Amino acid sequence: LECIGVYWGHAMKCLKSLKMALTKLQLQKLLFPGCLFSFEIVCIVLFGLLVEYDVGGQPGHELDVAEELANETGIPEDYLLQLDSTRSTTKVYPFFQDIHVMIFVGFGFLMTFLRRYGFSSVGFNMMLAAFAIQWSTITLGLFSFIGQAQDNADRYEIFVSLESLVTTDFAAAAVLITFGAVLGKASPFQMFGIAFFELIFYAANDALNVYVFKAADVGGSMLIHTFGAYFGLACSLMLYRRKATDNDRNSNVYHSDIFAMIGCLFLWLFWPSFNGALASGNAQYRAIINTYFSMTGSVIATFIFSMILNGKNRKLDMVHVQNATLAGGVAIGSIADMLIGPWAALFVGCVAGAISVFGYKYISPKIEKWFFLQDTCGVHNLHGIPGLLSAIASVVAAGVASSGEDKNRVNYGSSLFLVFPARAPTDNLSDEELLLGIETGDGRGAGHQAGFQLALLASTLMIAIIGGLISGAIVRCTCIRHCKPIDDDELFDDDTYWELPEDADKYLPLNTDDISVVNPGIEEAHYIPEDERKEPEITVLPSDTMGLEVFGVVKKEEEITEAAVQTSTV
Repeated sequence: LECIGVYWGHAMKCLKSLKMALTKLQLQKLLFPGCLFSFEIVCIVLFGLLVEYDVGGQPGHELDVAEELANETGIPEDYLLQLDSTRSTTKVYPFFQDIHVMIFVGFGFLMTFLRRYGFSSVGFNMMLAAFAIQWSTITLGLFSFIGQAQDNADRYEIFVSLESLVTTDFAAAAVLITFGAVLGKASPFQMFGIAFFELIFYAANDALNVYVFKAADVGGSMLIHTFGAYFGLACSLMLYRRKATDNDRNSNVYHSDIFAMIGCLFLWLFWPSFNGALASGNAQYRAIINTYFSMTGSVIATFIFSMILNGKNRKLDMVHVQNATLAGGVAIGSIADMLIGPWAALFVGCVAGAISVFGYKYISPKIEKWFFLQDTCGVHNLHGIPGLLSAIASVVAAGVASSGEDKNRVNYGSSLFLVFPARAPTDNLSDEELLLGIETGDGRGAGHQAGFQLALLASTLMIAIIGGLISGAIVRCTCIRHCKPIDDDELFDDDTYWELPEDADKYLPLNTDDISVVNPGIEEAHYIPEDERKEPEITVLPSDTMGLEVFGVVKKEEEITEAAVQTSTV
């Protein structure tokens, strides 16, 4: 009994020491890696139980498909075997690579504009994207059981293919758009919770379109951009922070804008792949070309209206250039594979760029003031409004589409059923249609299809807003111990969750009153408020030095510090 008492005393001391250590390590920060670890274990188990390669990854698949089509169409088997191979890895993977770069590099660097949130923008972007890829494989796969039930499958499984890799990247894009709306205001644990619930709502909305609406949205302007933007705005409303308004850290510096511009360029270059990846045949051909011209249109419109709307100075705003130049890719998304003509693609891009600039200049300040919607990255102007524009354009384009000769409609021929699968005949497909990979549809008319395009928009807005409010309320809940929101003095700051270099404060000023520019050639520079600046003393050196040195003196009550303010060579 005496030995047991001694050991019990040692055990209590160890537990007490462990408790003190955990308290010092801040349990709310340990909760996040703990949740990630638990999720990863669950995900591995679910993948082991449910996830399998689709038929494209099974031995002998190409030969089976070629034999089946050869029997149906009479086309030589060797030709069909080559055609099926072309449709698989060599066709899909290049598009997937481009989209993958957009997700992990484009979105990540686009959000680095905040002066002290670069590590979090790129780092948490990478973490959320990887999480979204895994979790959306499960959520989208579970809803695919509906189709398997309709086919009377013997066993329900989640099949992964190269195309499904693209769709999971699309789901990650929706999450990252939402991340942009709450950037700097949500803790990593809150972002994890938002992404977890968002992908459930995202998969539900996607399933509604796949099995009910069957609307055309090849570039995801409704399913991805509109959904992600309004889900993020709803979350932002629930996570409203008064101190986030006019916060000194919620601003940019010169080098952070340059990094953000790198992200913009990656997105801009690869957007045609984003819109064309899931299209096929001549529809994919049109999707790439239409997106290409729409993107150029939004760039020109951005430079025009940024200077026109920017007050008396008439100077370009880097925020507009980083974001509104991409609006053309969003606005063309739902109609990218349709027969609209290059001129219409240019027009849509120009309108989207102009609206996006107007949104950043006037709409964002108003919705924050009137509706308490703090949109850090302005996703409403880049993804929300252009997404609505694309949805409306798709209603019009669907209403005038036809597969036959009609003076009042646009003739698509057999490719109509590639763009609008639900308009395909319910039976008796031609050899040409079989060769194009067209499957039987619902036999819809043009007006009927246009109505379903509008229904998808309504469904997307409703699910996104309601889902965002619910998710935001859950992650804001403070009844969970050690899961409190970010403190006011930790908003928009990397220092809360990252180990920063020793010179971080020198290059990443805490606020606008701190050092704002560091010149590598000057040991230290002191920021002088504009109202306290004095005329500098000018010393003209001999002409043989070919230089002009300009020095200023910073005066304080207790000390006088001489500082180099500006050096220029003439």
